[in-house]
Amino acid sequence: MTPSPAPTPPPKSGLLRREALGFWFLGLGALGLVRAWMRATRHGGFETDTVSLLWLIGSAVLVVISAARIWRTLRSARR
Repeated sequence: MTPSPAPTPPPKSGLLRREALGFWFLGLGALGLVRAWMRATRHGGFETDTVSLLWLIGSAVLVVISAARIWRTLRSARR
């Protein structure tokens, strides 16, 4: 009986594969910021109503959280 060869290690996953959800949320947050900006400046100056303000704050929070998640993954990959 011949010994079986050792299994090859799996390929190292890239940043896009590891943080696909983070990039997805980053894109959604950026689109939300654009949408909130368009809604707030629809009539000339920067006029916000409750919906625009909530959209702007929610999108900003989503961008910050997803960017922090991607940054943390980048830092751990460099170590």
